[in-house]
Amino acid sequence: MNHAQVSRISSHVRVREILGLMARQKHQPLVMEVQKAVQADPGRALCLWFLPSSVRDAAYVLLAFHNELIRALAPARSAAVAGPMAGYIRLQWWREVLEAQRKPEHVLAPAIMALVQSGQVQRETCLKMITAREMELEPTQDVERWMQMMRDGAGAFQQAIGELLGVQDAVTLQRLAAGGAAYGAGTMLRHWPLLAGTGRFLFPGMQEQLRQVGKMFLQECHFKALEPRCRKAALPAVLAKRDLARGSEQAGLPRGIGDRLAVCRAGIQASLATIFSITPIRTE
Repeated sequence: MNHAQVSRISSHVRVREILGLMARQKHQPLVMEVQKAVQADPGRALCLWFLPSSVRDAAYVLLAFHNELIRALAPARSAAVAGPMAGYIRLQWWREVLEAQRKPEHVLAPAIMALVQSGQVQRETCLKMITAREMELEPTQDVERWMQMMRDGAGAFQQAIGELLGVQDAVTLQRLAAGGAAYGAGTMLRHWPLLAGTGRFLFPGMQEQLRQVGKMFLQECHFKALEPRCRKAALPAVLAKRDLARGSEQAGLPRGIGDRLAVCRAGIQASLATIFSITPIRTE
């Protein structure tokens, strides 16, 4: 066994040690960060529940990381004096942590670094999520730039989930990212009236244009053609399809039973297909 293999095994052990705290200590700070993320993003949290138990805790840590990056934008939106600089400072701190230029002093940082150092999640994928939030601090009327922000933000999060599952094929990872971007677009359409006054980088166009861009992302994902384990990583695309088929009449409301059942059905089908190699049941 060479040095690289020993280092990789040691990193995996470190990941298990860190994430094991989540199961043993209900009030441990890391768990509290995950709980905040679940409350802030119940749609993605539901989708993560269908992942294999071996990676589920790590996926929830990634969700907490994604949520923390979004929270980093809050001072930039609320501070009249600091403006976007406050957001840039917080995001730069995370960039330096991931690039090993700063100590991982945030409660989430050791767990994220353990995932990166073990190779379970690519450093570049996490850096993309930071880049997306930096782009949000400089909103423009450029649709292509907005689309790239969605691929690097919501898209990179789903790509990271695929990496956790061991997906290495670049095309498949791009499809997962497209599914994540579709979810981001669908969520924006769903909550459009509420988001309009928050300072977030909304789609630079009309709602109907946003719907069409979201549907384009969905086509790139091609959810039903993904292999079963990849469908587990792309479950937010199920919610995206439903969100993009309606308007913003549910803005600010929790998801209804129909949305939750759709995710459960798709998640169960993917799990069964993984076990028994069955073809997904057509529902339309």
